[in-house]
Amino acid sequence: MRPQPRVLLLTADSRRHRFVAQRLAGALNLVGIVSQNKRGAVDERTVQEEADREVIDKHLRERAEVERRLLGECDFPAVDRFELLQDDINGPRAVNWIEQKAPHFIVLYGTGILRPPLLSMYEGRMVNMHLGLSPYYRGAGTNFWPLVDGVPACVGCTIHLAVQKVDAGAVLAQVRPVPEADDRAHELGIKAIVAGVGALAVSLGRYAQGSLQPAGQDLSIGKVYRRSDFHADAVRRMWSNLDSGMLSRYLANRAADDARWPIRDEGFA
Repeated sequence: MRPQPRVLLLTADSRRHRFVAQRLAGALNLVGIVSQNKRGAVDERTVQEEADREVIDKHLRERAEVERRLLGECDFPAVDRFELLQDDINGPRAVNWIEQKAPHFIVLYGTGILRPPLLSMYEGRMVNMHLGLSPYYRGAGTNFWPLVDGVPACVGCTIHLAVQKVDAGAVLAQVRPVPEADDRAHELGIKAIVAGVGALAVSLGRYAQGSLQPAGQDLSIGKVYRRSDFHADAVRRMWSNLDSGMLSRYLANRAADDARWPIRDEGFA
């Protein structure tokens, strides 16, 4: 029987990232973790008014509460870990540590931007778990913006090869969460993470065996968002969409809505 490939995870250090690390450690031959202490989810320069601050604080507080309720207590698994505080994830200390672990594949989830030499060293062997459905939504907050735009069919997770361009690599698999009518944004987001990590484990295994080939993206379509695009009025629009029954309407027409936004669904969720 062929031995499992050695996999190393590059991620951040919040509850959701520790959850994904736990799941991968149970499904793959995880030999190491680089955990990066990242800056906050909000670009503070975009917050001008006290009312906006209250909206954003409520949004983030609800996210933390939902993650605690649905994910529970999560610790990093008992594998070697390199903790990045102020270091650059592309810097020589991190790169040298990764090389010493001799991974066959590197998995990315929630890291900063990867650049050469690290990116080029593992070309074709670096797989990103992107919370969003590429190419429709790429960049930052890409399970948030579909709900702002009123297209819940575009909430999901994309497993793709990492390339220099943001969320643009060839796709191995994509999944959508299964919503309920009373779900809010963060429930959908957690469901996407749970479905995504399952798809990641299976698709990476098949890719390593050569039985799954990546499919290129059509980058002429879709939207790209930056962290600085996030603002309180977008949160208000999302809340309004959810309060007006957006998910009930989606559930009533789910097959047709999903067909408008085709994905590479390999049945891995």
